[in-house]
Amino acid sequence: MRRRFVIFVLLCGTPWLLGSELLSLHTKDGFLLKGWLEFPSKGKPPYHLALLVHEYGSDHRMWDTMAKKLRRYGYATLAVDLRGHGASTRRNGQEIRVRPGHFQDDAKRIGFSKIPDDLHAWMDRIERRKEIDIEEAVFFGSSLGGGAVIPLMIDYEPKAVVTLSPASAANFDPKAVMESVRESDTPWLIVTSQRDFVRKSARRYADEALLATLIVVPGSGHGSHILPSAQGYIDAFLDRYLSGGE
Repeated sequence: MRRRFVIFVLLCGTPWLLGSELLSLHTKDGFLLKGWLEFPSKGKPPYHLALLVHEYGSDHRMWDTMAKKLRRYGYATLAVDLRGHGASTRRNGQEIRVRPGHFQDDAKRIGFSKIPDDLHAWMDRIERRKEIDIEEAVFFGSSLGGGAVIPLMIDYEPKAVVTLSPASAANFDPKAVMESVRESDTPWLIVTSQRDFVRKSARRYADEALLATLIVVPGSGHGSHILPSAQGYIDAFLDRYLSGGE
């Protein structure tokens, strides 16, 4: 059963018919979060949804190229800035921003363990949109975002999931993360590198998941740094699981 979160949402930006909207969302602990919803240039609503979640120290723009590709598949894309990142740095009227290189301190100060709840709130908000169909959504996540999307797999039964260097379950609710890993039957592409510092977590997810494919690329890259090496594998995965092709 999907969990529900009561969230006050502000909507601003251009009408959806123009192809793009800037969304704002207030969390229960005071963060004002931002997300960018863009629609494909062809096809008719309701559109399936692609949720894109960036890594620690980055923002939604890391997925710009991938989002364009997904819109060519006919998906609407929601790329969010995580709490403490990008445009999502206001909590109770005060700025609070990550300091790259201070992950553990930022995790406590900003509340990274609540990010999966933030993503659930975004999904609940989008579910109410008549022009969006969240059934058979696709999820993309990198590093911190890659770990945070995992609990959503069991709640929303996406059509496919791609994670680059997914963060350890210990950063969130480990029980919820591993329950989703073990019980979701979603096709899942997990990408890491030979010396990625989260490679053990990536391997554990792949070993315990029902339908996961693990790709290990050469080197010590992490997250977005391994995206160029992984792009061919991701393209093949999308061609297999997303209907219609580009």
